[in-house]
Amino acid sequence: KAIRNGGSGEAIQAIEDYFKNINSQIRWVESERLKSEPVHLDLLIQFAQRAWRRPLFDNEAKQLRAFYRSLRDDDGLSHEDAIRDSVVSILMSPHFLYRVDLVAVGEGARRLTYFELNNRLSYFLWSSLPDDESPQPNLTGTIDRVVVQSRRMLRDERVRGLATEFAANWLDIRRFEEHNSVDRERFPEFTDELRKAMFEEPIRFFIDLVQNDRSVLELIEADYTFVNPVLAKHYGIEDLDFSFNDWVRVDSAHKFNRGGLLPMSVFLTKNSPGLRTSPVKRGYWVVRRLLGERIPPPPPNVPDLPEDESQLGDLSLPEMLARHRENKSCAGCHDRFDAIGLAFEGFGPVGERRTLDLGNRPIESTAVYPKGDERTGIEGLHQYLVEHRQQEFIENLCRKLLSYALGRTLVLSDEPLIAKMQTQLKTDDYRFSSLIESIVTSRQFLYKRGDKQLFEVNK
Repeated sequence: KAIRNGGSGEAIQAIEDYFKNINSQIRWVESERLKSEPVHLDLLIQFAQRAWRRPLFDNEAKQLRAFYRSLRDDDGLSHEDAIRDSVVSILMSPHFLYRVDLVAVGEGARRLTYFELNNRLSYFLWSSLPDDESPQPNLTGTIDRVVVQSRRMLRDERVRGLATEFAANWLDIRRFEEHNSVDRERFPEFTDELRKAMFEEPIRFFIDLVQNDRSVLELIEADYTFVNPVLAKHYGIEDLDFSFNDWVRVDSAHKFNRGGLLPMSVFLTKNSPGLRTSPVKRGYWVVRRLLGERIPPPPPNVPDLPEDESQLGDLSLPEMLARHRENKSCAGCHDRFDAIGLAFEGFGPVGERRTLDLGNRPIESTAVYPKGDERTGIEGLHQYLVEHRQQEFIENLCRKLLSYALGRTLVLSDEPLIAKMQTQLKTDDYRFSSLIESIVTSRQFLYKRGDKQLFEVNK
């Protein structure tokens, strides 16, 4: 067409070169795509090993390749679609969806294989699969190696998995970002942003404690916390510099009646019915979640307290609770946690500081504790727990962390390890790493019941 239109010389040569180059490039792309197909298949096998968290059997690799081939030859799919369907088949496999390495086969006990140990360690500390720096087969199971690995993993940002999956479940706030029991007309300050910040506070506190290897006693005793601008406003904390970070550490937090887990608004809000506080729920949360007490369920036909704090009438909430405890069927349990719950009365239904309740009555946060002494407010509760219940807290933390690490309920044979963890923790000044190292070097962690392997490393 160009020639017919009178073109000649460089113009015609440019057109000829253009189509020649384009044709060459297209042919090169087609050739390279064909060459890449076996490479993609090899990468598919690597992906399966990563997804299934172990080496593949020879027949498993052959089956994946055969599945891809059948999609191409029998179903007529393109290379891209066949690879896509193969990836789906890997992710639908029970080997991806379940921790198969936890399954016991046979009698007796055996040491974990290197990939089982990697999985157990990684899902314990990261709630995720191992990375490329995990121990290799020639480094199997030496205690020193496991300790070194655990220390490295605790410094990694992926330790957030331990905070969200262990700490948040232990403290019963894992689903708090879905919490909707607060009446937002009465408490318009409870926005989605504030709810998210409330959940994030204990997560960041726990990560800081782990990564800096602080004392586990700081979970109760700490005089600091972490806030972002939304949470700082809610707490009435001013003059903070957020220019370099959305979250900052607040030291001397006791002057704001904060510090440690107890006065965090996420727990105060989670354990309030919505239109009033609940010393019962808040106290129960402390003795059940932090101290590990087992409280039986309430008897049937127990009358509920009014849903709205402003409708309590002439009696204050402590007086109503005292009347509640006059019922002998209720007193046995309520005596164990009502006083602890009253310590939080200085915090409203969404964890805000207050001096008056919703009925405009002065709050009453003084109570007689189970050990017989009278204390007031959150400071008094701190003192009571440190002086009288610290060992219960430590033992409960040991039990919860060990059960989480092993992925099972504890049994009688675990009691010596629980005792050892507590003794070693005291020797190590209650540093969090002491708990981790006691667990990952234990026989319970390094061995599993069942003397047969479900999967063996291909030689």
